[in-house]
This record gives sequence, structure tokens and C-alpha cells, in this order.
Amino acid sequence: MPESYSEIIENIKKGDTSSFKVIADELKDKAFSLIMKILKNKEEAEDTLQEAFLKLYKAITGNQFEERAKLSTYFYSIVYNTAVDNYKKLKSHRFSIVSIDVEDSNFEEGDDLLKKYYETDIDKNIYEERHEINTDKRFSENEIQNIIQNYINSIPEQYSVILNMFYINDLSHEEISEILKLPIGTVKNRIFRAKAKLREIILKKYSEEEILQYV
Repeated sequence: MPESYSEIIENIKKGDTSSFKVIADELKDKAFSLIMKILKNKEEAEDTLQEAFLKLYKAITGNQFEERAKLSTYFYSIVYNTAVDNYKKLKSHRFSIVSIDVEDSNFEEGDDLLKKYYETDIDKNIYEERHEINTDKRFSENEIQNIIQNYINSIPEQYSVILNMFYINDLSHEEISEILKLPIGTVKNRIFRAKAKLREIILKKYSEEEILQYV
């Protein structure tokens, strides 16, 4: 990006809508991914994304956004809250990022992190036992990212929203905690549990050395 966010924000305040497009183009894909984790409907997600960008534009032009804050974190907070509000309107019941509705008394948080994934047809080869690791084997970053994205798409919202924020939106534990209004310990615990299950899945296909940088 040729200009800093500060310069772009100043231009937006002066009425330069093309500068806002620079921000929108950079953030729209990751924001859309987060919204889809909540609404799971493309048209509703697109409408919510437009609504979130309108709120961001008004916040900037109305001097509600304090520039000492991180713009991306501020925007993803708008995105999350707008998506949850629309979820409540569309689904007529509460969206909960806090609890997991399981009646089994033996259930422990994290037990449901593989079930839905195994029920999908993402890549049946992933679940075949790995044979000898070929040290010459290479894979693309996109391949690993696709596995991560597919996994995030398959797990309960209590984990998928947090993992999307962590992996896709590049938010820190502290930022996620602030946006979701969850204790940081809960955020760290869910990321830890989900990453452990994700590692288990990927290790069916790749060596630990190959995936260490990703999970």
C-alpha cells in the first residue's frame, strides 16, 4: 500500500471515497470469511459486509474512530457485531460464542472438533495412514491453507469464529478476547484445542517438520 492508514483516513475525512476503496479492497475478503462463519449464507453475508463497511465509513468521517486504535481490529469488531446482530434478526434466536450446547454429561469442550470434519468429503486421502515420509516431498502453502480453511468451515462456531480471527484475520489473542468479550484464557484454550486437532488431521498427510510453521 503506497500510503499509510493515517494518510488514507485523512483523505477519507476530506471526502475522497477512492481512498476508502483502498481499505475496502484490502479487508473485504477476510471480513467476508468471518461473516460467513456466522451467517453461512452468501447473500446475507454480502449484505452484512456492505453494512459493516458503511458503519466503518461513518465512523471515520464522523471522527468516531480513534486513530491510535488499530484500524483492522476496529473494523473486524464492527464486522463481528454486525454479523451477530443480523444473525439474531434472521434466525430469531441468540448467537452464542460462549457455550456449546451438548447434553452428554461426559462431553468435554473440544470433543466435537473432528466429528463434522470427518463427515465431510474435503479430502478422503487425508485420513489414510501415512507411509514413509518422502524427504523430497514438497507442498504449496495454498494446499495447507486450504486444509486449514476447510477445517475452520467444518467445526462449531465457538471455535470457527475464533480460529478465523486468528488464522484469517491475523488478530492476536488479546484482540480476539476484546472483540468477542471472552476471557483471554478461553480464547487461548479454544485455539490450543483446535490447533491440536488440526495438527492431527494434517499429520495424516505431512510430516511434523513440514507443517510446524502453520499449526
